[in-house]
Amino acid sequence: MSAADPQAWGTRRRRRFAPETWAPLICKGVWDETADVRTFLLATADGSRIEHDPGQFMTFRIDTPDGAVERCYTIASSAARDGGIEITVKRQDGAASGHLHDTLTPGASITAFGPSGRFGPVAWPGLKYALITAGSGVTPMLSMLRTAADRGIDVDAVLLQVSPTDADMIAAEEIALLKRRLPQLVHIPIPTRGAGAARPNAELLTSLIPDMAERTVLCCGPQPFMEMVRSTARDAGVPSESYGEESFDFSSPETEITPAADARLRSVTFARSGKVFDCAETTTILAAVKAAGLPLPSSCARGMCGTCKTFKHSGEVTMAHEGGIRQREIDRGFILPCVSRPLTDIVLDC
Repeated sequence: MSAADPQAWGTRRRRRFAPETWAPLICKGVWDETADVRTFLLATADGSRIEHDPGQFMTFRIDTPDGAVERCYTIASSAARDGGIEITVKRQDGAASGHLHDTLTPGASITAFGPSGRFGPVAWPGLKYALITAGSGVTPMLSMLRTAADRGIDVDAVLLQVSPTDADMIAAEEIALLKRRLPQLVHIPIPTRGAGAARPNAELLTSLIPDMAERTVLCCGPQPFMEMVRSTARDAGVPSESYGEESFDFSSPETEITPAADARLRSVTFARSGKVFDCAETTTILAAVKAAGLPLPSSCARGMCGTCKTFKHSGEVTMAHEGGIRQREIDRGFILPCVSRPLTDIVLDC
């Protein structure tokens, strides 16, 4: 729409973007956050509103020269705004992020699925928060803080942001403005190189956040960083139900077992869509889903992030997770398909 079109400025009731189907989003704007981090403003092609909770993500199908790949990117924008979403993407090795930086320009489209995920204050409620991030892991925290500011939530939060240099701090100027709207927000930038550099470790974290045990700790960043934060939080006395993390680190996915010729096949049924496919007992359900060409949001593929958490209506699985699902969720019937292998025929709520 042009600026001269009254509908571009007015408000009207719009239908909701369906989170369970793939659909195109149109790029409406692009701007650089740092030298290698770029934000993309995306809106639905039909004007429908995108409803999401702060901390959720969307899965994007990216058509690269080497073929289509799927990647998850956190929605960085405020959940109080539904006219479009923002994703903030760091250019990294591999085809996906570089292809976005090079080709996703205003007017271009990209296919998306979601919003999905249970990371953030809705799933991890608390009176006080410690938001501990590294690199582009700050994006879900930005959504939380932007949402709090837009909705007038006086959140008590410490944002600890680790980046290589001050110039690599994503949204540093905006965070300074958010502090004016969120008087209890404490921002602690930690550069790891240059003047004022520090090494993020347990000693530093506990000295900077001495009341960590009293806070709900949410962490997002590279895998080794999250392992350090998780251990630090545990040693500081943070209960497991007050610690959450999210990562879209694709550097070391779980090694998949190649099905033996005599491996027994089990059927997996998606109850809502009616799709049925086979999964060998030696193969994860997520791998079988991908092989069947069906959508199921996922990220770490190691049973840590909880992205692919799905309700199991019937059947038995063997599951070896790394903290991405709580025991009470398992007791209710949820599984992580990325680390679950079928022992019987399975019916999932998909």
